[in-house]
Amino acid sequence: MKRILLGILLITTLNTFAQGVRYGAKMGVNISKLSGDDFEDSSSRLGFAAGVFAEIPFGNSLIFQPELLYSGQGIKPNTGPEGNYGFGTDGLPNRPFDERAELDYLQLPLLLKKNFGKFNVYLGPQVGVAIWNSDNNGIYKNFDYSGLAGIGVQILDGVLLEARYSMGFRNIIEDRYNLEGKNQYFAIMAAYRL
Repeated sequence: MKRILLGILLITTLNTFAQGVRYGAKMGVNISKLSGDDFEDSSSRLGFAAGVFAEIPFGNSLIFQPELLYSGQGIKPNTGPEGNYGFGTDGLPNRPFDERAELDYLQLPLLLKKNFGKFNVYLGPQVGVAIWNSDNNGIYKNFDYSGLAGIGVQILDGVLLEARYSMGFRNIIEDRYNLEGKNQYFAIMAAYRL
């Protein structure tokens, strides 16, 4: 009997809670780079980002916003035409490392958002799993975690513009290469909320 009552209470609570949930989609562009002294000679890469999100309200102006995003990140070399400029004849990376890297991630940001009228600010952690990269040398790790912060504005009913910055906390270079590089990117995104 206790289990039945607890189940009914849980279902009722979740149903009440879910009534205020809103969903949406977003897309935009990233300007990404790897931070660290070993990548100082590399240029930023322009990438595409798109995904879906949910807004789960807590009161009038506080929102929990989980997202699921595709994010194209990486770096471009500054040394001559494209090619493998990052490795010496011994197979070890040159310093500073200067090789093109295209790193595509599936990311899960878990954001806490505060609304101020039509404006909002948000921050939270983000985890990412590499779904593709241009590397044939096994340099990059497949898992990343970072912090994310941003601002947004509602320009029309259901249409939002936002700017966000993500700073990686994990060295995404395999340990055997003795290099340190952390993902970072700035993004401009447009979102449509149902």
